[in-house]
Amino acid sequence: MINKRNTIIVSIVIFSLIVGVCVYQFMFPKQEYAVSTSDPRATKVGMEILKQGGTAVDAAIAISYTLGVVEPYGSGLGGGGGMLIDPADASPTFIDYREIAPKNDKEDEIGVPGFVAGMDYIQHHYGSLSMRKLIDPAINYAENGYKVDKDLHDRLVSYKGNVNEDEIPSFYPDKDAIKTGEIVKQHELANTLQKIKEEGPNAFYRGKIADDITEETKVSHKDLRKYAPVERKPLSTNYKGHQIISAPPPFAGATLIQMLKMTDQEDIWKLKESHPSLYYHFLGQISKVAYQDRLKKIADPAFIKETPNDWIDDHYVHLLRNKLNNTETDHTKVSDVEEHESTTHFVVMDGEGTVVSTTNTLSNFFGSGEYVDGFFLNNTLNTFGEGINKRQPGKRPRTFTAPTIIREGDEWVMSIGTPGGNRIPQVLTQVIGDYFENKDSIKNAVENKRVIFDSHKFYSEAKLKQSTKDGLKTYGYDLKNNDNAMFYGGVQALVKDLKKNKIHGDADPRRHGLWEKSTD
Repeated sequence: MINKRNTIIVSIVIFSLIVGVCVYQFMFPKQEYAVSTSDPRATKVGMEILKQGGTAVDAAIAISYTLGVVEPYGSGLGGGGGMLIDPADASPTFIDYREIAPKNDKEDEIGVPGFVAGMDYIQHHYGSLSMRKLIDPAINYAENGYKVDKDLHDRLVSYKGNVNEDEIPSFYPDKDAIKTGEIVKQHELANTLQKIKEEGPNAFYRGKIADDITEETKVSHKDLRKYAPVERKPLSTNYKGHQIISAPPPFAGATLIQMLKMTDQEDIWKLKESHPSLYYHFLGQISKVAYQDRLKKIADPAFIKETPNDWIDDHYVHLLRNKLNNTETDHTKVSDVEEHESTTHFVVMDGEGTVVSTTNTLSNFFGSGEYVDGFFLNNTLNTFGEGINKRQPGKRPRTFTAPTIIREGDEWVMSIGTPGGNRIPQVLTQVIGDYFENKDSIKNAVENKRVIFDSHKFYSEAKLKQSTKDGLKTYGYDLKNNDNAMFYGGVQALVKDLKKNKIHGDADPRRHGLWEKSTD
């Protein structure tokens, strides 16, 4: 009798536990995690870190180091960047590890690299796994090698004149670019990464690596020792009933937000199919006005008093709209020639709901072309211009990069960014607009054909109808062709369907990347 009673009690307890687990899983479904980068190997590294219990921040650090190995032309130890972090249980923050101008150099193009210091700061304040673990995948790719893809081969061919092939035989065996499909090993870079793994950022900013940097550049030991990343409050405002969070100055989040708000207030998206030439003209005018405002406003906030949240206020954006010229094109040049398409972007979301959007760069592909201890040094100081963006010691030049996250209530619904230099705000405006305004899937929004405005020049990725061409010419545009897919950006994006609690994403085929998410 007692045994029977115990059996019944045990059965009830087990049944209750099963019901409890089922109810918990229904009430709190397992969160997916996902990564989208411009390189499949980096995506795999990020997914593996997440699978091992790392956070989105951990994955972002590992991805950043890995991209510096497998895409050595686009980012790496000799460059810098910015990371937008939206923790699941805290306010969003932005880490600026952009390169700065040396104190005593007024001419050289190489800035003090911020990448290593930035990764260390981010890991220390927001990471959970050890930096040793996060650098290991990059060391593995550098030491053991990987197959050269067409992108790397093509970059090496195109930029051969910008580098000294004698210094980098791993990339130029017999002085010719290593061929697609061959294995490239970077032992010198592996040794440098190993030193950083063992000694931390001091290995880069104070040790032999620092000696080698100062020997090859006008960056001094003091410049390197004094470098520090800056944690900034991101820009945040309402857009289409959502909260858009983007990169603060000297990054270009304000320009992107202004453009999105103007397209919304002007309601131009309804014209895209019915009156394409007018739609394009409005988009061009909005780009012109926002870019002009950027020239007057955005610079390193350490050198100019700024109130960027005022620039994205609805009233201020309405004043910008009053500057739109709806009849003909103003041929005034509206932007410094500051940047090219030579950056890399990626996005990560972990199972706890933390989201990261990151852009890293050397400025141009291969940066300055100077090669030290296995990595290329940036040429970011070329992105200084005139006025508030003029070159000054210790100053960060402004940038068009704009890592962005969009929320609905307390939940993120989009994490996005792109390379593309001065085309970044235009590219992101078109993709975000297609997703939220035209209700395209994220795949279609990312892969739709794009247009680019450069003063009175109009570039279209797609072939236009003659009637559309005629309309654009009436507005004063000079129609141009550019068949280079990378000219139109390389968007990496993740979105979340809140109703189904599912993540979707895309990796722009223009950059041959990969996005992945966890499986149920």
